[in-house]
Amino acid sequence: MRRMSWSLSLSLLCLGCAPAQRQAPDAGPSEVVPQRLVARIVHTYPHDPTAFTQGLQFHQGQLYESTGEDGDLRRISLEQAAPLWKQPLPDVFPEGLASDGERLYQLTWQDETLFVWNGATPPVQEKQVAYTGEGWGLCFWRGQLVRSDGTSTLRFHDPKDFHVKSQVEVTSQGVRQERLNELECAEDGVYANVWHANHVLKIDYATGRVLAVIDASELVRVVRGRAPGYEAVLNGIALEPGTGRLFFTGKRWPDLFEVKLEPAATP
Repeated sequence: MRRMSWSLSLSLLCLGCAPAQRQAPDAGPSEVVPQRLVARIVHTYPHDPTAFTQGLQFHQGQLYESTGEDGDLRRISLEQAAPLWKQPLPDVFPEGLASDGERLYQLTWQDETLFVWNGATPPVQEKQVAYTGEGWGLCFWRGQLVRSDGTSTLRFHDPKDFHVKSQVEVTSQGVRQERLNELECAEDGVYANVWHANHVLKIDYATGRVLAVIDASELVRVVRGRAPGYEAVLNGIALEPGTGRLFFTGKRWPDLFEVKLEPAATP
């Protein structure tokens, strides 16, 4: 989800190689086997094909998106591709987006700045908070902000000053899961895009264990050929409060999908 020069170099170095994973030191036979799920398309909605999607978030009844590169914060709808409102952020690389119901929290990639927005239609920037490290994905769960930074670690922050309260290593059957990206917090776990993968992980907050692997390749097939470029990958998860509707999209995708999760067919 990074800048083109950095990601292009990575693609040249790792062309055809498997996702980077390391064996966790405490791996053992007792590790839970993740459930296998498939994301099936319920409805397809228009999405701005120029949007470099980094975060997707419902907030006070509205749908917001954080975009990178020449990035911004924007309010979008399911009726049209063009944003209803946007606030450009030209001097930073915006990333993940979270809501606590009152405020929006927007990460930046390497600028080490958290933007805090208050209210809605449109939100007003309330403050900026400095932090250390990279920002990739962000979501809000039970009074804490959960951050990914492209590694296998999820960090839990205090929303008031964004200091780190705790952290957890994400593993699947003892193997660390790297490149965690856009996040969405739900009651049954935190959903995480994996950068340049066609699946989404559902992760246990307390243990970091992967509870489910969600195959989203059907969505990737639908946009193939209409979302060209190495960076036009799956990224963007939003769960609508009250209805439970789940939405996926991707960087520079022309579509935003409402999906339902079904058990994968047994081989």
